[in-house]
Amino acid sequence: MSGDNFTELHKLVGQRDKLAYEAVKSGKVSDLAHEDQLHAQAIQEHMHLKHVHKALEFADVREGTPYEIEVGGEVVNPLAHIVTHAAVKSQLEGVPEVRAAFEKMVATGASAHHAEHVLGALLLQYSWEATRGRTGANNLAKAQAHYERSLQKLCRDAAFRKKLTRQFRSGSFCFRIMCSH
Repeated sequence: MSGDNFTELHKLVGQRDKLAYEAVKSGKVSDLAHEDQLHAQAIQEHMHLKHVHKALEFADVREGTPYEIEVGGEVVNPLAHIVTHAAVKSQLEGVPEVRAAFEKMVATGASAHHAEHVLGALLLQYSWEATRGRTGANNLAKAQAHYERSLQKLCRDAAFRKKLTRQFRSGSFCFRIMCSH
C-alpha cells in the first residue's frame, strides 16, 4: 500500500472511531450498523480509561495520525485494544469454536472481559502467524490449525485454560495499558 493510501486509510479509521465514539456519547449506538455497534460496545466498556477517552475525543483532529503512547518503554496504540475487543465480539457471534471457548472460560471463573482478552491474544497471535513475512496457503493453514487447536484446548484442558488466563492478565501483555479491571 502506498504512503498516500495508508494515510487515507488512517483518516477513514479515525473518522469511524470518532463516529462510534459520538454514538456512544449521545446514546445512539443502536443507530449504527451491526459491526459498528460491536466497535461502539468495546468503546463503552473502556470509556473510563483516560488514554482510550483521549484517543477517541481527538480522533478527527489527528487527521489519521495514529494515537500512540509509551508504556514501559513500548509504544502502543490504545485503540488497537478496542479493535481487538470488537473483533472478538464479532467472532463470538459467528464462530462457534470461539463462542464455546468463551463460555467455558466464563463458566470456570474468568470474567467476560478477561475471556475476551485471552481470545483477543489468540486472535492476534493467529493474525501474526498467518501474515509474518511469509506468504502462501501452507503458512495460513498452519496458523489456522494452531488457532483452532488452541480454541479446542481452551474448552477441554483446565491447565491450559488456567495458563492462558494467567498469561494474559490485564497487566501482563499487550492489553495491559488499557485495563486494570
